[in-house]
Amino acid sequence: MESFTLDKLAKTIGGDVVGVKDFLIGSIEDSSICSESGICYLKDKNYLQKLSTKPGAVITTKELSEQVHQTNNFIIVDDPYLAYAKTSQLFSESYHSKNKKIEAVLGENVQIGKNTVINGNCVIGDNVILHDNVSIYSCTKIGSNSIIHSGTVIGSDGFGFAPDGNSWEKIAHLGGVEIGSNVEIGANSVIDRGALGNTKIGDGVKMDNHIHIAHNVSVGENTAMAGMVGIAGSVKIGKNCKFGGQVGTVDHIEIADDVTVLAKTLVTKSLTEPGAYSGVMPIQKHKDSLKFAAKLKK
Repeated sequence: MESFTLDKLAKTIGGDVVGVKDFLIGSIEDSSICSESGICYLKDKNYLQKLSTKPGAVITTKELSEQVHQTNNFIIVDDPYLAYAKTSQLFSESYHSKNKKIEAVLGENVQIGKNTVINGNCVIGDNVILHDNVSIYSCTKIGSNSIIHSGTVIGSDGFGFAPDGNSWEKIAHLGGVEIGSNVEIGANSVIDRGALGNTKIGDGVKMDNHIHIAHNVSVGENTAMAGMVGIAGSVKIGKNCKFGGQVGTVDHIEIADDVTVLAKTLVTKSLTEPGAYSGVMPIQKHKDSLKFAAKLKK
């Protein structure tokens, strides 16, 4: 991938350098695993404790930089999230160029339907069935004995935009998707690739039709999801969970092993204990629903 000096990168994204100006940056990485040749960003103090031991450089505010002791190289900005978005775009071209040059690797007895596309730098295991009109983006791995139904898209961009006044700055997604063995994904579902890492689907996961898995989500082994489930970004789901139809989640929460979420429930916080959860009142006549709502307001 293309490299940038700290000084050139800072000028491009509109920041100020603290540290070695000609320090060479080879990649943008997640703050928790950032390497000595990489750069990451910190947008608030909640991420300080998870910062890797030797990041090459950090994009952050002046206030937060004074609390970072793992490196002396910084790009100081007012809005680290916006600066991260601009930085990700600089590495996007080399990301796509590299992937195009790496041929996909297919295992034995892979069945590929009509109009199905497998892009470069993908690994498909043995006995995988890809039905018609499936789109597999680069940096996708699919384990053996898995089935992907028609119309499904794996590895598309996640929904990532940083606000910039009255407009939005696109975040380039530079990760991939890892799908385990014995996984089945229903028709017209979408699994987004990670922003700076991989979206992960464990062995034995079963997904119905019209399911959306956002960027950097992790789904544990043998979890099952009914139709129209939507999982927001960076959610971590445990093993052996069950999600009813139209369940949704907010982002950046964790769900323990052996959790059952009943249909139409919105999960707004982490679930730390196994068990069944719901958040929807049973159906009733409309006039009774209005009376119930009025009582709740009082």
